[in-house]
Amino acid sequence: MNINFDNETILNVEKIHGPLFAEISSLNYDSRRIEKNAAFFCMEGEQQDGHLFIEDAIKKGASAIIGSNEAKLARLAAAYPDRTFVVVKDTREAMARLSILFYQQAYKKLTTIGVTGTNGKTTVVAYIYSLLNQIGKPTGSIGTIGTMTSEGPFPFQPTTPTTPEAPDLHYLFHQFLQRKEQAAAMEVSSIAIEQKRVEGISFHIGVHTNISSEHLDFHKTFENYKKAKLKLFKQTEKAVVNLDDKGMAEDILDLHHGPLLTYSINGHPDADVFASNIRTNRKGSAFLLSIEGRASLVHTPIIGHYNISNLLAAVCTALHTGVIGEKILEKLPKIKGPKGRFQLVETPGNSTVLLDYAHTPEALRKLLTEVKKLNYRKLILMVTGVGIRDKNKMAKMGEAADGQADAYIISVDHPGYRKPEEIVASVLSGFSETNRTNITVTHSRKEGVIAALNLAEKEDLIILTGGCINGCQIIRGKALPHSDETIIEHFYSTQVNQAKSSLKPEAK
Repeated sequence: MNINFDNETILNVEKIHGPLFAEISSLNYDSRRIEKNAAFFCMEGEQQDGHLFIEDAIKKGASAIIGSNEAKLARLAAAYPDRTFVVVKDTREAMARLSILFYQQAYKKLTTIGVTGTNGKTTVVAYIYSLLNQIGKPTGSIGTIGTMTSEGPFPFQPTTPTTPEAPDLHYLFHQFLQRKEQAAAMEVSSIAIEQKRVEGISFHIGVHTNISSEHLDFHKTFENYKKAKLKLFKQTEKAVVNLDDKGMAEDILDLHHGPLLTYSINGHPDADVFASNIRTNRKGSAFLLSIEGRASLVHTPIIGHYNISNLLAAVCTALHTGVIGEKILEKLPKIKGPKGRFQLVETPGNSTVLLDYAHTPEALRKLLTEVKKLNYRKLILMVTGVGIRDKNKMAKMGEAADGQADAYIISVDHPGYRKPEEIVASVLSGFSETNRTNITVTHSRKEGVIAALNLAEKEDLIILTGGCINGCQIIRGKALPHSDETIIEHFYSTQVNQAKSSLKPEAK
């Protein structure tokens, strides 16, 4: 694509050095991934300043450099007069706007659905994906557990945990269009909103789950965190609101003036869609679903009241897309959730493993409330501190778990640049009631999973909370592959093989 930077007012260009026109074949913010005729964005982050890598990008063939450091760009423009140097006030905003232009506004040709909230984003996106695809509206999804087209997983390696950077996001929208998708459901994190990864997008539907304290290492205050979340509803045509959430529901109702659907599992009288008489067992849940003024008995493979709430968010979303209630009801018995969200795994040892991504104190409390409704002999709980998240939250995870299990594994998720020993100590500081003899400490998630499995006996329930982001553990800036399910499978297959070996007669 040939771009005249002097003519693109949406980029808010302050000054251009060198040619006004540049041939652009790709967009990138990582100098290591630059190709010929790429546009390189000089992003300034906590660890690095992209302006320091401009010459690396030029040597690899970048045709345009976009950044905010005018002195740096002017100096390099004199050394490389054949390249275009574009000075902008906000590099992230320019990157988002140019991504929309480069990918020819692909997002506008899809029904875009943005889901935000402290807990439940991944599950709601998965339910929307499952429901719309069952109904016959081909839908892709983007979020913590990866990228999906309507046909299945899409090979894409993100550089951020939840919401991709703008060039990656619009690339995915473009890929969805190429594959004839009609809708895209995605997680929108508060950090992504503040970092302008979704800048310039007008979502067809914005979905709210709930809010509790999170990411305060980034936002500094809860009010800043909430303000970031609310920004999504300034760029959505329609909204879905959880009336059970006292933290943010009223704010969205005051802010959003477009079409609105609300939901509740707590009997809120104003809810458009609500569930009552919820009954849960290990196979799923049954409840009365009131939708479009009619109550129907629904059976789903979903476990947990909070997951029923997440399902209602998906139901409201489907209604917003024009699907009638009767058609939605037909599909709910076959709804599919994401891996690692109240996922029960039976083991050869006749114990049960429950995988759940509960990584906030509120999510952990809700999970444990639901778990107590199940039958088991002994409860073994793994609680982790997430190194790449708010340090102050680690002790609160310990507080939420304290006194709720028979045995504990305290371990580490995504240590990032923090020391595993310090993360574990922070989680342990939240415990006050539990006898320390009932606590086992490990310094990696793999060690934690194995320690939990080693403790289990017949009819025990092992809960592995926290977990992987995009199938990896983030350690010192590197995404290292990790799978709890693979570790579990290997653990029990090794036990079975050892048992078989012990039964073989000795050679004479």
